[in-house]
Amino acid sequence: MQTSQQQRRSARIILLDERNTVLLIRFSVTREAKQFVFWATPGGGVEDGESEIEAAQRELAEELHLHIPLTGPVHAANSTFEHKGATVENTDVFFFGRCSRAAPRLDAVTEDERDAMQLARWWSPAEIEQSEERIFPPDLGPVIRALAMCKS
Repeated sequence: MQTSQQQRRSARIILLDERNTVLLIRFSVTREAKQFVFWATPGGGVEDGESEIEAAQRELAEELHLHIPLTGPVHAANSTFEHKGATVENTDVFFFGRCSRAAPRLDAVTEDERDAMQLARWWSPAEIEQSEERIFPPDLGPVIRALAMCKS
């Protein structure tokens, strides 16, 4: 059985708190007929007619009820994965924002999101680098260290 191939652009947010830890969301999705669990920054697909920064702001509002300034893009990552029987060639574009640790409220808009998004947790760069969990993007620790030095 052949799978179809899709191109996808997504806008993601590296969200740091006052301690320079990053908020990651734990996802559980079905890939290749098995549960695939991973941690990733908030964000999602760029819709038709939407810029990447507009998508990032929309995703923050939808997933975390946040309306904060974002800068960037500050990073990009490419990946290929299977989703619902299709091979997806994905480009993640990352934006940067800061908020207080107590501000985000994890929520989901669609049924797929409600099924996949399990919890949110703040991570230090060291915790990310030492973790045995799947964390995307794989180079997130050094990216956070560089962004933590930014004042915005």
